Amino acid sequence: MKPTIPLPPPPVRVVLMGAESTGKTTLCRALAAAYSTVWVPEYGRQLTEEKSGDLTFADHLRIAQRHLEVEDELAARARRFLFVDTNAITTALYSYYYYQGCDPGLLALARACRVRYAYTIVCQPSIPFEADGWRGPEALRTVQQGTTLMQLDLLEIPYTCVEGSVAERVRQVRAILGKGV
Repeated sequence: MKPTIPLPPPPVRVVLMGAESTGKTTLCRALAAAYSTVWVPEYGRQLTEEKSGDLTFADHLRIAQRHLEVEDELAARARRFLFVDTNAITTALYSYYYYQGCDPGLLALARACRVRYAYTIVCQPSIPFEADGWRGPEALRTVQQGTTLMQLDLLEIPYTCVEGSVAERVRQVRAILGKGV
């Protein structure tokens, strides 16, 4: 009989949320470097660029599903932590923003975020807004931030807000992760 090798436990999943241009991607990269691991880029951004911004209602469910697939693929390569740039909750927000509705499958994926992530970190909009051609107007950032926090509260997902420079945010997340592991 061939001996079985125990599989390592899955990585601790840490999702970063917040409005556009709050530093989620930058912080994911910095945290992945600090912990010598991988991070999951925002699939919605990739598809938006591929389709030149011409997304459909159905694309939002596709975004959430593909984001999870990429997340699971990268989890196999992660060391201890997997840092994730947004999640299905954010995708649901955009579906409501653009179409005043959301596919029931996407809502189910958003609700599943309650148990999928060990930590939810919200990047505060305390850094300058950076227009990149894909983001909405800067004034929308305040609405997005408030709506993100409301979604987390309604879903009863605990979260911690971080702000300041990238280095300050990394220190804040390290302190949070150090308490729970």
